[in-house]
Amino acid sequence: MLQLIVALGFLIASAFSCSTSTKAQDSKPVGSTWSLEDCIQYGIKHNISVQQSELQIQGANLNLQQSKYARYPNVNANVSQGLNWGRSIDPFTNSFVTQQVNNNNFSISSGVTLFNGYRLQNTIRQNANVVEVNQLNNEQAKQTLSLNIAVAYLNVLLNQELLRTAQTNQLSTQAQLERTQKLFEAGAIAEIDVINLKATLANNQLAITNTQNLLANSKVTLQQQMNLPLEPSFEVKSVNVDNLSVTPIAETSTQIYQTAEGTQASVKSADKTIQGNEIGIELAKSGLYPTLSLNGVLFSGYSSATPKFETSDGGIVNRTVGFVNGDPSLPVVAPVPVFNRTEVPYKFFPQVSDNFRQQVSLQLNIPIFNARQARTQIESARLTKKNSELQATLVRNQLRQTIEQSYIDAQNALQTYKTRQEQVTALTNAFDVTEKRYQAGASNVVDYNLAKNNLDVAKSDLVRSKYDYLFRKKVLDFYMNKPLTMD
Repeated sequence: MLQLIVALGFLIASAFSCSTSTKAQDSKPVGSTWSLEDCIQYGIKHNISVQQSELQIQGANLNLQQSKYARYPNVNANVSQGLNWGRSIDPFTNSFVTQQVNNNNFSISSGVTLFNGYRLQNTIRQNANVVEVNQLNNEQAKQTLSLNIAVAYLNVLLNQELLRTAQTNQLSTQAQLERTQKLFEAGAIAEIDVINLKATLANNQLAITNTQNLLANSKVTLQQQMNLPLEPSFEVKSVNVDNLSVTPIAETSTQIYQTAEGTQASVKSADKTIQGNEIGIELAKSGLYPTLSLNGVLFSGYSSATPKFETSDGGIVNRTVGFVNGDPSLPVVAPVPVFNRTEVPYKFFPQVSDNFRQQVSLQLNIPIFNARQARTQIESARLTKKNSELQATLVRNQLRQTIEQSYIDAQNALQTYKTRQEQVTALTNAFDVTEKRYQAGASNVVDYNLAKNNLDVAKSDLVRSKYDYLFRKKVLDFYMNKPLTMD
């Protein structure tokens, strides 16, 4: 009994260990950080749409393999058994019998299409095209998901940077409040200065709380993009904001579009669809051509009503074989051999062997008039191709317009960032002067708070403008087929 309990405990522990190991491999250990590459890889692996597109690829491959097998002959075997009562026809002698008849039929048939207007070949080409289109759609789904994750990841970094800025502002206000409190206790300033700084400190704390909420929401959004169950300990890899260089875009929007047109899976998929519809026209034309097929059958059977007779030697007897000069009174007698005909059981295997037959046939089917179905299918296939050509043009137009708008937005964001830098520099100088005047007693706390609030807001706006530009530049990097990294 003790051994059984130990063995059961070992199995439970092993199962729990395997489950934990699988989960650890599927996620990251608690306390570890996620890089952008980690997030993208996890998101692609667990995204439902990506998994569905991969299933579509598998289904298209099955159809392709099936269309290739259609070139080979088919072989089918058939076995049947019947039991008849009363008056019926023996299937092997075609004679009427009135008895219980037990019959069996055995056959093996085969057929192969020799020519059908190249339908088999074009079907293979079309199914191969469908596989390629599904593969490109899968690639596009991964590309789009990667971009969405990158944007969500940058939004987390933005809120982290805003939180650090808010915390720095709070520490600065806290230090100034402590100095002001000492001055008040020494009787150098009025109490209202302390009260105003406490209000500023409360506003700084509120800004921290709001930014923490934004950070938490952005993490949730990122995890949802990754299809990762919510983890409170989720943290992204820290990035030094100073290393995220804000450099102008070297390429023009036209150059970016030319690169994207040759690399974006959506454009390739649209072009492949046109090729597939061209094959569809050829496939529809096969309905105008004759179909030639070769068929063969091997057949045998058994019937319990089929008689079999055996002949035995009955000796020699004298019989009249004619008359002299036709006179019946003058018969001619001669010895004649006699054979006895006896019905015997016709056994199963001998009968199956005797009934064995083979058949080979060529069948030619020539379409003459089929209610114009073939012509209609050809015209419909041509319309489908024209529609796919328009769709490809639409995809290119949408891509070009998206790149043009993203390019203008990025240029505007860069200009805004440069303006914000100048604003922060100016407000920093103004705050330094105001702070020195306040500490010297030449300025009041209202001027100090106003200068500090203006600088705090400008710093936050600078961080936002920097990440806004990085967001838009990542979008352009995506269209230029550059890897999505935080380098």
